[in-house]
Amino acid sequence: MSDPPRATAPHARRARLHRVDARDERQFDPWYAVLHASEIDADGESTRVWYPDEWRARAIDENAATYQQLYSWGESIEHPVAIGSLAITRDDNRDSTTAILFVAPDQRRRGHGTSMRRALEDQARLLRRPTISFSVTESAREMGRGVSRIVGPRWGYTLDEENVRRDIDWPRPAGELDGLASQWQPAAAAYEIRSWRGPTPDALADDRARLASIMSAEAPHGEIGPRRERWDAARLREYERTIDEMGRDLLTAVAVHRPTGHLVGFSDLTVSRDHPEVAYQWDTLVVAPHRGHRLGGLMKIATMRLLERGGDATSTITTFNLATNQPMIALNDALGARVTGCSLSWVARLAHGRSPLAV
Repeated sequence: MSDPPRATAPHARRARLHRVDARDERQFDPWYAVLHASEIDADGESTRVWYPDEWRARAIDENAATYQQLYSWGESIEHPVAIGSLAITRDDNRDSTTAILFVAPDQRRRGHGTSMRRALEDQARLLRRPTISFSVTESAREMGRGVSRIVGPRWGYTLDEENVRRDIDWPRPAGELDGLASQWQPAAAAYEIRSWRGPTPDALADDRARLASIMSAEAPHGEIGPRRERWDAARLREYERTIDEMGRDLLTAVAVHRPTGHLVGFSDLTVSRDHPEVAYQWDTLVVAPHRGHRLGGLMKIATMRLLERGGDATSTITTFNLATNQPMIALNDALGARVTGCSLSWVARLAHGRSPLAV
């Protein structure tokens, strides 16, 4: 989301929406340049949460269970003044979409953000997605006072989720992980922690897919949260292939309930093969009947051990937690996490019809 606009400049009225083909460098490179410049402007340095190949991998396969539609706003596709994307799901949660929106730092306060937002809303309507949420990040220096907190309500959006970013310095001090594991292990006597790097072993694929199908429903979320998703082993393999095409390694740990042999939890950590400086903690889930046994912490330690054994040149592990998810926050604090920013989700139910600046 952009700064509150001044009067609309004449050239802003000539701008229009363009669908960006991620396979075409002439279209994609300018799109990514705006995203990159916005990150530097927000953080004072290049954070690159998603690298170019990672965006391409998520935007090319329109038959994937979830893919990104990329858009630019400007007089030409080669010279965007604003960029955005819509996340499109194929099989589930088809009444909603998640968007991002960035305005080039030197083009702000000219009405481009408002125009782009309206155009993305119109695309969501065309895709029959009546609910749209914009994902907005705040760096540590602007946390709690980002511009979206001003323009979001003005645009008719409600703050639905606030996920706090926490960073863990890596590697951890010698003996720290061993000490935590020893402290937490007695509560998990009925469980076995298994871990691997890369695709899920075939024997565990169905069970791992089952956990993914309930992740969105069981994980803490805001008032407007996703419902249970449709996962099977085939979708799990598609997910793993996409991560590999992004140039990332997937490090996974699971908790096996010894009496039943079923998986009751998992935790994913990813690290870029070309840019391993920051590893990202992705989903962590323990199904409700098996919580309270320190499984989340033990699984996270297991993925950290995989990172350690892999010799990745990682200096930071980044994770996001819903601000109200106190158990996971306490766990990450025990692992040495510190607050470095947040991610906000602004949600609106779209009215019928087209916006005034539709294209």
